[in-house]
Parts: sequence; C-alpha cells; structure tokens
Amino acid sequence: MTEKKISIGGVKKGRNEGLKAITANRITDGVPVWLAGDGRWAELLSDAAVYEGDRAISALEFASQQEAMVVGPYLMDVSMENGSVQPSGRTTLREAIRDAGPTIPSDYSMSVV
Repeated sequence: MTEKKISIGGVKKGRNEGLKAITANRITDGVPVWLAGDGRWAELLSDAAVYEGDRAISALEFASQQEAMVVGPYLMDVSMENGSVQPSGRTTLREAIRDAGPTIPSDYSMSVV
C-alpha cells in the first residue's frame, strides 16, 4: 500500500501506516474520546476500535462528520499489547496523558475574582 497523508479541513492529521485509532474531544466538555467499533464515542482508549489502511481513512471521514458531538478528530498510532489497545509512535506520552486524564490535582480550580 502506498503511504497516504491524511488531512481533514485542511489540517494534517497523520499518515496512514500501521494500526490506528480515531480520537477527538467531546464538544460538550472537551473530554478526550475514542471511536468505538459500534460508532459511539468512548471515554476509554481500551474501548477504541483499531483500524488499518483504507478502513482507517473511512473511519476518520465518518468521525469528521460528527461535528455536533466531537471536535478535532485524528488518527493516532496504536499497538495491541496483551489484547489491549495502547498508544504507540511519537505521541505515546501525549496520548497516554489524554487517556489517563489531567496531570494536575483534581481539586485544582481557577477562582473567578
């Protein structure tokens, strides 16, 4: 298969090589979500569907049409480790943080003066 660059809305979203999951942020609260195999948006990376090749492109196109539910969908590199979806590639740390949640204490909040 020839490597294909992917862009949605003129923004580079990655390259179509290897295993991929589709991720975005939920529009109502900004929570990171992953596209599950049944077309719903899941809050856990472990629930994400894994795609490859043309199926990844089709899934990204589907996700980009979900503007009422999510913003900024893109392909992320994943691997399967012990039957579980795991981030891989250059953005492993970023995607692990997105999956685990904020890196600041949950009781932190900004006060309105």
